Amino acid sequence: MKKILFIVLALAPVVWAFTAMSKRDMESSVGPTKNLPPHLQEAFAVDDFASLPEPGPSDWLSSHPERGQTYGQFLNSSPLKPGAQGRKFIYLQPLGNFPKEAPQMAVLQEFLAAYFYPMEVKLAKTLPVDESKIGNRVASFSGEKQWNATDLLNGLQRRVPRDAYVVMAVTMTDLYPSDEWNFVFGIARIKKRVGVFSFARYDVADQPQLALERAFKVISHETGHAFGIKHCIHFHCLMNGSNGLGETDRAPLHLCPACLRKIHWGLGFDPAERYRKIAGVLKAQKMNEQAEWFAARAGKTDPKK
Repeated sequence: MKKILFIVLALAPVVWAFTAMSKRDMESSVGPTKNLPPHLQEAFAVDDFASLPEPGPSDWLSSHPERGQTYGQFLNSSPLKPGAQGRKFIYLQPLGNFPKEAPQMAVLQEFLAAYFYPMEVKLAKTLPVDESKIGNRVASFSGEKQWNATDLLNGLQRRVPRDAYVVMAVTMTDLYPSDEWNFVFGIARIKKRVGVFSFARYDVADQPQLALERAFKVISHETGHAFGIKHCIHFHCLMNGSNGLGETDRAPLHLCPACLRKIHWGLGFDPAERYRKIAGVLKAQKMNEQAEWFAARAGKTDPKK
């Protein structure tokens, strides 16, 4: 547990205990669907999705109690509408240097375009980082360089293109959001249209395939925040919070029905076509088990079946 959390708990004790969601809770988080077309009712049905398992002592919810966000609460939060005011592109923004073994930007671009279909994803020119203008330090445990993610977001906010729905930056340098934190995988500002995440802890040299899967998860998770989606507590879902690589690895790559409905509100995609596109990218990267899951969902949600 990080120092800042000790301060908060000392001032305002929080009594919180995890309770697994019932099917009724899960259906409530999705909202009413009976007036939707049959293929959308199938896409947002809860039967094939698991509830969030009880967190372990080191997991996210054990140190960050959250209320979650239903579909109705999402709508009431006035989320940013994709395409409004000409803001219709996701920008993928590399920061700093990348070794040859790092996940390829073109692959991340292709995956993001499938995951947030039909939005187009633009790959921006790599930006150098001037360390004299941002907070930086050496991590106490690893001895590796870290950049202050808050400072990076401040800089990115000033560079958001007029046609950008969100700018997602990626770096190979470890990140921390403030002095009280050891590190953070990624962070996003929902209303400011910016986010940043790091590959530094993904073991890209020794386990490139696993590193790529982790990258797919984190970049989709952080981009999901930019769509106005908060952490999910109703299902085992890509949008669950994570305190470390173990929790990230256990999380699924897919969105639950409630979170899927949230991005559908903004993008209006055919769920089956979206699932097929994701499956194609995963199969090309030899992530066959994941690809089969998305392909099966495509068949189940196809309006032509």
